[in-house]
Amino acid sequence: MMDGWARDFDLSGVSFNERMTLTLVTKRHVVMAKHYPRKPGSPVIFHDRNGRRLVRIILKVRPVFGDVSVGLLDHEVPAGYHIYALPTPREDYTQLVGETAVLTDQNRRLFFHEIRLVTPTFISFRWPKESAHGWGKKLIGGDSGNPSFLISGKELVLIETHSTGGGGAGPFYGNPQLQKRLQEEITRLAPGYRFRTKDL
Repeated sequence: MMDGWARDFDLSGVSFNERMTLTLVTKRHVVMAKHYPRKPGSPVIFHDRNGRRLVRIILKVRPVFGDVSVGLLDHEVPAGYHIYALPTPREDYTQLVGETAVLTDQNRRLFFHEIRLVTPTFISFRWPKESAHGWGKKLIGGDSGNPSFLISGKELVLIETHSTGGGGAGPFYGNPQLQKRLQEEITRLAPGYRFRTKDL
């Protein structure tokens, strides 16, 4: 919502009102770290690009795959709150190694780390060289579930939610098996919704 270099990063689809961060993947579904979930009945607060506050209630939470859970909101979010695409699923994403990712933390800050490793189920990051820009962070307890993105054109594509500290690592959202299970749980919670994918 602030002016400055970060203004172009649309985080209106990320709920930061509790440390257990939630990220929109449909108008009614949010993903989070399975080991650090938001409880059903909790308020979920989003802010659009103009600072307008939106409150929803999380009704149910279901495990998906690895360290990923999905939650159902009581009502859809309206236009103006970003729904994040996932990478188009495929088995090999090793070409992403060395690319710069946008990471978030529990204090609603942005950092830039390099992708260190991508396997079919897992992605990890490393701190960039200090001489490059120094905008890295050692992730700590409480950062779990915060999302990481790749910039694709003018869009942020969800690639991970934090499971571990240090440079950061967690489940890779381009994994075909994760996406299959995620869609199954989305449909189980509220039929008729699908997440989007985007080529990287």
